[in-house]
Amino acid sequence: MQTCDEDDQAAMESVLSTFGAKKQDDDDDDGDDDGKGGRRDVLAGCVALLSALALAPTATAADIVDTGGYMSFEELEARARAAYRAKRLDEARDLLTRIIGMEPEDGTWRERRAQVLVDLKQFQAAIEDFDAAESLYDKDYKSLGLLSNRALAREGLSDWSGAVRDYTECINLSREIGGVPPYVLNSRGNALSSLGRYDEALGDYEEAAKTFQVMHNLSGAIYARSNAALTLAELGRDEEAIREMEAVARRAAGSIDMRAALAAMRWSRGEEDEAERDWNWACEKINSGVLTEGGPALDGCALYRDSDWLGRIRRWPPSMVSKMDDFIRLRKPSNA
Repeated sequence: MQTCDEDDQAAMESVLSTFGAKKQDDDDDDGDDDGKGGRRDVLAGCVALLSALALAPTATAADIVDTGGYMSFEELEARARAAYRAKRLDEARDLLTRIIGMEPEDGTWRERRAQVLVDLKQFQAAIEDFDAAESLYDKDYKSLGLLSNRALAREGLSDWSGAVRDYTECINLSREIGGVPPYVLNSRGNALSSLGRYDEALGDYEEAAKTFQVMHNLSGAIYARSNAALTLAELGRDEEAIREMEAVARRAAGSIDMRAALAAMRWSRGEEDEAERDWNWACEKINSGVLTEGGPALDGCALYRDSDWLGRIRRWPPSMVSKMDDFIRLRKPSNA
């Protein structure tokens, strides 16, 4: 899953610092600003990073931990926030559980614990917490962060249809308030690809790339364009795919991904010398495999030799994984 740049991380920190700020609906003119009338949560700046979690979804006796009178609610909240930022996820989860025991009717804490559970890769427990939070919120209130992060949890369980459903609701609501977070578009594209809905996925990747470009987020734009190029190949639009791969490779001089993809594409077309050239550039000039000066040279492209990683983690589409496997094994192209 893609990482975020410093600007995205700062945006996430801003959200975490409040543990769930709420946004008033533009149509709500009753003057009530206590946060209960808001319809949409401000989307966490980097929803792609919030990925994992674990714990019980309802407030039971086990949730209501005796604070011993030595720690105030504010102290618990501050410690939970600090633990999350320091990636002490078990501690953050436990502190949030204590907070839930003190405020069992506030869905905000269920949602925050669910985010921690996603990072702990306890996806089913996370979904249960997200669902519980949703049931506690006012019926006119929607948390975009909840929708996008619950979609991530569904992806963790390979529930691609459920993920598309949550991402789509998040995207539709985001359009109503002025713009769609490109990470969410890219993530829905991934889920659509997993369902074999490549034409729809391509549209999401292309829109995400354009939005990243407007935001001057080069790394995000490169990632989305790379996904679009791979999808073009899956759709059999080889000439367009190669042009896009070449464009991305020029733009991202230090990226292995598109040069490895070009090697696979060219091998599948019988262009063996060009395939070897692209592969050697990626694995020797970009990543030589030398981790320390004077140290041994390891395989700089080891992950791209692993079909499971390529399809399941990097999420190349099936035909591209097959093309790369043919190249790695010096095998006659499968489509020949």
